[in-house]
Amino acid sequence: MSCPDIVAILPAYNPGTALLRLVDALRGRLPLLIVNDGSEDAAVFERLPAGEGVTVLTHAANQGKGAALKTAFRHVVEHYPDAAGVVTVDADGQHLPADVLTVASRLRERISSAPAPVFGVRRFDGAVPLRNRLGNLLTRAVVRVLLGVRLADTQIGLRGIPAQLLPALLAIPFDRYEFETEMLRTIKAARLDVEEVPIRTVYFEANRGSHFHPLLDSMRIYRVLFRHVLAGASAVAIDFGVYLAALALSGDVLASVCLGRLFSLLVNFSLVKHFVFRSRRQGRRQFLLYLLQVALMAFVAAQLVEALWSVGGIVPAVSKLPVDVLLYPLNFVVQKWVIFRTPKHRPRCSLSGNGARDGLESDGKQREAGTPSAWSTTRVFTDHYFHLILQL
Repeated sequence: MSCPDIVAILPAYNPGTALLRLVDALRGRLPLLIVNDGSEDAAVFERLPAGEGVTVLTHAANQGKGAALKTAFRHVVEHYPDAAGVVTVDADGQHLPADVLTVASRLRERISSAPAPVFGVRRFDGAVPLRNRLGNLLTRAVVRVLLGVRLADTQIGLRGIPAQLLPALLAIPFDRYEFETEMLRTIKAARLDVEEVPIRTVYFEANRGSHFHPLLDSMRIYRVLFRHVLAGASAVAIDFGVYLAALALSGDVLASVCLGRLFSLLVNFSLVKHFVFRSRRQGRRQFLLYLLQVALMAFVAAQLVEALWSVGGIVPAVSKLPVDVLLYPLNFVVQKWVIFRTPKHRPRCSLSGNGARDGLESDGKQREAGTPSAWSTTRVFTDHYFHLILQL
């Protein structure tokens, strides 16, 4: 099985000999485009066969996996004008040559009928390291909530992509592991359904060869959630600070509390609108909805605290924090999909002709597509959120 019109892309940073074995197995069956992303030791790249359908591009310094992929995408657009698509492959040996060819073959079949991405999907059973299983569970839940994309394996690096989608992917402004998550946003904006093809799961030494840094790269991937938490923490700090200052000046407790809460609401609204969700919609209606949400959430929290006190005998000082934690996903979802959501009237992306892509802004920025229902989003997020809370 060979797909000469599909280009295999292998971004590599300090790869081992697994890259040589992978290249040897795929050479002659797919054009191979390898990106040396500023590796400290070039010995492995020097052992790669020159020519023979193997091209090596080099970054002078490490720029990140996203940057390496974009370098390869740009090269394909410029030097492989007849390519039907590309398949991205991890260079650490996690993807077997047979599975790479399977994804390439299926991508070629999809392009000939209805162009759509084709991703590999691993089985997350006992053979998968714990950090990968937990990472996939968390990322899958976040991707379903934030992007409305349902995938069984969101972190897979084995991805088949139609060539017509490459210019849109080149417009993504991120260069590291978060690029692959933003890729899903672009696919969602194009109204394309990803086909998942089962592949075998291969890990070496509990996946120590991966350059994914769980803390740093997770912060990049989940930056919207982190920004939301940071905005909330900032509002709390301002509330308390203004309260203390007003109390020191006036000595009036009620007035100080009200003034602190007013400043807190204004700051939190501004941060959530501009810093977290980066909404550009008219602000007056959003602010009214925001005030309504704050009032409703306060009422619900008060009722839950009262119920826990009346039924379970849990004092309000103890129950308030758990109640707020449990209500957080609902608070986030309402703000994301109701108050600050992007209008969903977007044309379907076309992948015909020269790669014209209706549904994408002319300056390369992606338009967000329609969103799932508030109920389904809330249910998915809450299910995974509660599962994670119970595991802690």
